[in-house]
Amino acid sequence: MRIALDARNIYRSNRRGTGKNLIDLYRELANLRPDWEFLMFYQTDSPDDPFEQFDNVRKIKIDIPGDRFNFWQQIGLPIAAKFAGADVLHCPANTAPFVSLVPMVVTIHDLNWFGRFASEQGKKWRRNIRHAANRADKIITPSEYTKAQIIKRFGVSTDNIIVNYWAPDRNCEYIADKNVIEKVKVKYGLPPDQKYVFGFGASSIRKNTAGVIDAWAKLSADVRIEYKLLLVGIDERGLSDFGSRLKRLGLERECILHSFASEADLPALMSGADVLCYASLSEGFGLPILDAFVCRTAVLTSNVTSMPEISADAAILVDPESSASIADGLSRLLTDKKLREELVRKGLERVKQFTWQACAERAASVFESVIN
Repeated sequence: MRIALDARNIYRSNRRGTGKNLIDLYRELANLRPDWEFLMFYQTDSPDDPFEQFDNVRKIKIDIPGDRFNFWQQIGLPIAAKFAGADVLHCPANTAPFVSLVPMVVTIHDLNWFGRFASEQGKKWRRNIRHAANRADKIITPSEYTKAQIIKRFGVSTDNIIVNYWAPDRNCEYIADKNVIEKVKVKYGLPPDQKYVFGFGASSIRKNTAGVIDAWAKLSADVRIEYKLLLVGIDERGLSDFGSRLKRLGLERECILHSFASEADLPALMSGADVLCYASLSEGFGLPILDAFVCRTAVLTSNVTSMPEISADAAILVDPESSASIADGLSRLLTDKKLREELVRKGLERVKQFTWQACAERAASVFESVIN
């Protein structure tokens, strides 16, 4: 078989979750199916090629300057896939071309923003994702929660939707070396011996960075003296906006905001933290939860959307709409070492249920099913 992938999320700087997941998935697929060929269609060059060592993975650049009308996805990708002899086109990021010239599998990660955009751009996004769901030969989604949302919104048959859980980032590992952790702390503005809570921030309202900051302000003085809050992954606008919020709350010395963290630093950052604070308003999966389990870090996450499904009983669940609820959960974790240790133990057991081999086998079965 020959699989064509819209690989734009892989070949870009500052990869987020989708790009990292695709790398892990397709590395596993390339190993499990050595007689298959995987065509990585991309648009802009990146500094690295994560598939350089695989003989059955080929990069193909589709160069459409400007791409004002999304011609890359709508015209360039389906034509390139057809002329390359692809058996299946995989569109892994919620949208897809209006017309595919080969069988098409679409991954829909979530519908977190569906119905929230009033702008023309928002309406266009809704049309695109609805079209992708209705035109796909099969839909892959990472949680039962998102599957239910797709069925509810689009009326897609349950038989056409396959839940395929992701697994922890392959580069994520528990770092026990205190020297490594101390160095990464200093790099991100923490004293070497400082205890801290770690989280991923963003300008996006969905990531609830403002809610987490407000919750931190509600913690007792004793907790805030002992711990600092480190949030990474924040763009320039967010650094300015959230920086102003910290100043208003008098938290400039207690909370550290940072731009995108190096992928190489994340295991040490996660392993060095006592708690991962992942109080997002909505997630289609919630990969950092699994990464924290690997890094033996206690997890606080939200009691909504997919997050309880992924974390099960291995995390403290809070109402992300309530800064008081987040603060209460953080206080429980930061003042109770035995509770943190219990959650770490449960997390190590829970994460065993999520593997890239199982994920890749399920994906391969979906690809095979659309051409049989």
